[in-house]
Amino acid sequence: MKLHSISVSQLLMLESGQFIKRLITDFDNSGLTASTDAEFALQLNELKAQLPTYTDALMQIQAKEESLYIAGLDLVRDRQFSAVRRAISAYEFSEDEREQAPYHSLLLIIDKYDRIETATYEAESLGLEIFMKEIREAADDAMNKLGLTKFIENLEIANDNFKNKFNQRSSENISTVHYNSKQLRKEIFSTYNDLASYVLIMAKRKKTPFFITLLEVVNNGRAYYADTLAHRAAINKRDDGK
Repeated sequence: MKLHSISVSQLLMLESGQFIKRLITDFDNSGLTASTDAEFALQLNELKAQLPTYTDALMQIQAKEESLYIAGLDLVRDRQFSAVRRAISAYEFSEDEREQAPYHSLLLIIDKYDRIETATYEAESLGLEIFMKEIREAADDAMNKLGLTKFIENLEIANDNFKNKFNQRSSENISTVHYNSKQLRKEIFSTYNDLASYVLIMAKRKKTPFFITLLEVVNNGRAYYADTLAHRAAINKRDDGK
């Protein structure tokens, strides 16, 4: 009898929360009753009591990561808008009369959106949608005559990518409380390690069906995440080799 080997310190922050949840879920589905052993019940209840606050801290981390990612997507669409602007400006000094009318048609449109990049996220999303519609419907078939189709399509893709991520973000539901996630992780895993060690000791000493099954429950999650870490390590080793 032994605990399945795993280095929990290598778990990513969000994984660490799922690791703890996995133990609790597996136990709830095992058919075992915590009150069978008072000490185990005490440790499990302590773990459950710590989990909500730890989950909030992890959600706060996720929200910050999402905010950074959203900011990156916003930068991408800002650059695509700049690409459209530059593509249009390339015709400023064109001596081809067939390009002058389309150029001035588009110049009037883009001048209206000169500071669109500084608007709020949602205002910019809507503004870019209207901008692209006006460009596509501009007089003299300007978009096609100046070869701007690919630039507008790239801008549309960038804007859609931003909107999709922005609409599914979780930051709206995050409280303004600031958590010390490292300390909370240290505390909850201290409780977890005590619980796992206790289960192992009692399984060896008592050898009762309760503790033997309980050890299997504990090892189930440990084995799953140990495989996850091993798989990640193999990928990292392969990529480093490349």
